[in-house]
Amino acid sequence: LVSEMEEPTVKVAEEHLQDAKLEMARPIIRKPIPSPPKDLGLDPNGQDPTTIVLFYQYVEPPWTVKEHRKALNFVMELGRKHGVTGRGRCAREGLNCTLTGNADGVRAFCQGLRDWKELFEETDFKFTDGLEHKKRFKALTVRKVDELVAYGLEGAYAPSLSRNAAVNLEADEYHKMMADPDAVIIDVRNVYESAIGHFQPPKQGAELVIPPVRHSFEFPRWFNDPETKEKLKGKKVMMYCTGGIRCERATALLDQIEKNSSDDFQTEGIYHCRGGIERYMRTFPKGGFWKGRNYLFDRRLEQVPEDKSDRDLEKDIESWCSVCKKPWALYRGAKTCAVQECKIPVIVCDDCQGADPRKMKCPLCAGGDKFELRQKSPPRLVNPENATRKRKSALDRVTIASAKRAKHADKEPSTRLFLGKLPLAIDAEGVEKALDCKVVVLQWLHDHETGFFYGSAFVEVSSLPEARKVVEKASTAGIKIGKKRLRINFAPLREDERWPPKGHKHLERPPVPVV
Repeated sequence: LVSEMEEPTVKVAEEHLQDAKLEMARPIIRKPIPSPPKDLGLDPNGQDPTTIVLFYQYVEPPWTVKEHRKALNFVMELGRKHGVTGRGRCAREGLNCTLTGNADGVRAFCQGLRDWKELFEETDFKFTDGLEHKKRFKALTVRKVDELVAYGLEGAYAPSLSRNAAVNLEADEYHKMMADPDAVIIDVRNVYESAIGHFQPPKQGAELVIPPVRHSFEFPRWFNDPETKEKLKGKKVMMYCTGGIRCERATALLDQIEKNSSDDFQTEGIYHCRGGIERYMRTFPKGGFWKGRNYLFDRRLEQVPEDKSDRDLEKDIESWCSVCKKPWALYRGAKTCAVQECKIPVIVCDDCQGADPRKMKCPLCAGGDKFELRQKSPPRLVNPENATRKRKSALDRVTIASAKRAKHADKEPSTRLFLGKLPLAIDAEGVEKALDCKVVVLQWLHDHETGFFYGSAFVEVSSLPEARKVVEKASTAGIKIGKKRLRINFAPLREDERWPPKGHKHLERPPVPVV
């Protein structure tokens, strides 16, 4: 590899390695849980310090419905037993958590997972000790979800991890590869995370690509775009994210796209950084090729290289306040983009916290991006292996459901939507509340023979952006009425179709036939 790179570029990479803590690049997979530091005292306020642990573990084949339920209950009980708080996502495909507590309690929780299932011997638990007590989460919340990362690749759409040909590089190996001019580095995070910090490969080294992705469900669409394939073709494709979980699926997806490509799309290998930015930054306390801050979803808010000076961090700033445009790199005040279809976090400096929210737009929206990425088609590659062999009937249902989604995936966006799986006891107000938008026309669908309502309807909303917002939410976070998750798709008018239908009358509730 080194012989293929230009000598000055390699020299820069090697200089960084002189100050690296290479032991921090190594995961603790199948190794004993490390003991807490011996010198942990009270925090500056005289309270017990906080330890935080980040980890994820995929399960393949997925847990059954019963196993999933048991896993969720076990994790909650184990957390209560050891006084652990934080956030987690538990899906049939695995577990992803950011947890806090005291040093011993957090480690006991992780050991408890290992004692419960050997699978967690493969988990890379990443501990940070000695944080202030106030960095601790107040409660433990573990959500039952369809996916650990909301790519829209649940069930049979989830690319195989066991057959993924991508290579996990440890932080120092990843660092060296960034000097390769034949490599492309993809930031597999949301664009607002990349705004305050990202890898900066050396000159004449790899090319950095930051996709215009606001939310994770847009990534498969970006990967599937012909322009993306053209950029990645013939390149060593490197990916990175905060802790590694997003890259696990993203590299598997690109690998699957490559293997199923009907054209000449081929890369020169797919790689990602084991442990993500979190482990890289521990390995290179002066920063290495990292520039700026690492956006975090816990109470730390962001992470910076331990030995990097405030002055050097100031030089790294590339982002700006969304109101006054002065350089700024801190997300504070929970401000979001003023564009309704966007609503991603925006940067607002201290002086502009009280400014008109309508002036607060993310760089994409301020630059005129019209959500073109959301209009592109995601890959529809069914992977039957991602259902348990014991639940063949469940696999059949997943495959059928996937095929149904694929059937509607490429429909032209329209203001008319199809709603399925509605509760039988429903009214117009309940529909509007669930969709969170104004319904202009509502047509309850009923059986032509019996006249009975069967839980479906056509609705027309006031605008195309509103329709897109509803469909996107339904396909990612999901829209529920009670415990029922609705099925929602675009329903463009067929040729010569009359809408609203002749004789249509608005009814607050589904019609009840006279028997």
